[in-house]
Amino acid sequence: MKVLVVDDNAEDRKILRYVLERQGCEVIEAGDGLEGLEMAESRRPGLIVSDALMPRMDGFQFLHRIKVAPELQKIPFIFYSAVYTGDKDEKLALALGADAFMVKPQEPDILWREIRAVIEREKPARRTAKAGLIAEEEEYLRQYSHIITAKIEEKVSELEKANAEIRQSAKSYRNLFNSIRDVIIVTDDNRIILDANQPALRETFGYELEEVQGRNSRLLYADDEGYRAAGAELADLTEPGKAKVLEVGGREKDGRTFMAELCVIKRLGEEGVPTGNIGIIRDISERKRAEEALRESERKRYLLQAELMCAAEVQAKLLPRHSPVIPGFEISAGCFPAHQVGGDFYDWQEAAPGIVTLTLGDVMGSGMAAAVLMAEVRATVRSLSIQHEPETAMQLVEYALRHDLESSESFVTLFHARLNAAGRTLTYVDCGHGYVFLRRANGAVEELLPRGLPLGVPSRERYQEGALTFERGDVLVLYSDGLIDARPELELTREVLADRLAGAGSSLEMVERLTAIPALAAPPPDDLTVLVVYCKEDL
Repeated sequence: MKVLVVDDNAEDRKILRYVLERQGCEVIEAGDGLEGLEMAESRRPGLIVSDALMPRMDGFQFLHRIKVAPELQKIPFIFYSAVYTGDKDEKLALALGADAFMVKPQEPDILWREIRAVIEREKPARRTAKAGLIAEEEEYLRQYSHIITAKIEEKVSELEKANAEIRQSAKSYRNLFNSIRDVIIVTDDNRIILDANQPALRETFGYELEEVQGRNSRLLYADDEGYRAAGAELADLTEPGKAKVLEVGGREKDGRTFMAELCVIKRLGEEGVPTGNIGIIRDISERKRAEEALRESERKRYLLQAELMCAAEVQAKLLPRHSPVIPGFEISAGCFPAHQVGGDFYDWQEAAPGIVTLTLGDVMGSGMAAAVLMAEVRATVRSLSIQHEPETAMQLVEYALRHDLESSESFVTLFHARLNAAGRTLTYVDCGHGYVFLRRANGAVEELLPRGLPLGVPSRERYQEGALTFERGDVLVLYSDGLIDARPELELTREVLADRLAGAGSSLEMVERLTAIPALAAPPPDDLTVLVVYCKEDL
């Protein structure tokens, strides 16, 4: 069967051709009712499938002309429309003689089923236009005019709605465009400014939009070099490319200049052809100042780090390098600052043959300030303890340091002792330190008293001296609070620490055992120092 498909939409004609040819039909096509009428007259199809809304002659006019032509009126006619879908549309189409009325789109099998039903209908049952309606041209025109008017009103309403949506979209776009804080400059191919966003343009350059529109974007650059650089990177290129970001000098309306970050991209038309440029400009003056401040800070940090390394080397050299050789005794110590330098220290010096002074001190705080005070305290103790017993020496040290400690609002806890190897005696003064105990050879732990106030704490009290006598296997342990604070959950009491020394064969091993207790992977939170005096059994 030869089928005439009439539709102004080429895609719809293609679909109908596909469906019909699969069923063995020959398909001829027309783009509107006028062309369809010519095809029907010349080719005499066995079936017509027509759209309703078409240019020049629409589907209703086309159907009317087919049904009033004696040689064509018997051809089955199917309306297939996506626009005329109402009951009145269908009623008019059927009244004009249409054999079926279908709404686009339909699944191919449903579409063919309807078409086949029309084809297989008995010829006597073919629909013809109602005689009265065809005869009465006026009635046809009245109904047709009513439907067309309704469709026009519907389309006008749709257009008004679409225009309102477009206006709202344009308003939303403009609001979004103007809300961006970076300056956006839209130019043509000659870099003439077409548009820009406010208030960013005003806040960054001081211009109103009307002052820059129609002018070359060169007025926004501090110099020709930046303008040429932006052009060479992308703006003057004729082909689209990746966005480029570069730093250029910007110029405000009053002539002041600033550093800007410029991102240039090509503005593309509907077909992807470049029609100009879009430049996004950001004032980076604050960022540049921050970067310079960061560089200066980094330089100072580097210098400070170098100074700290030197200070750490000096401080390390202030600690005794070798253990003293004392008949019947071993002395070992270890110091681990929380930072590169610290406020803990230990010291010993030989006052006379067989007589050694021992000191462990802890300056409040850590870091460089504590390290400076530590050096002063160490030097003072060394100079005054060489010829004085511990009690007198500490009174003189307190007096000598009082002013500096008060001025720095700091204090020092310190344990100072004098060991007499021949008599195995130790006289000592505890200046508020307290982290000291004597472990007897049998494992008993003794607390050393009396205890005074830290150096730097105002008081009229005088320091009191204590004394003890060593027996073979006894161990004197001095340590700073850093050992306790490193792992407070371990509750390292004197007894717990003393137990860790059981079975150790040397003072160095004892120091290693005690300093390993916190098992820290990083420097301790506070300076950590341990000093051990071991009265050997093999005298």
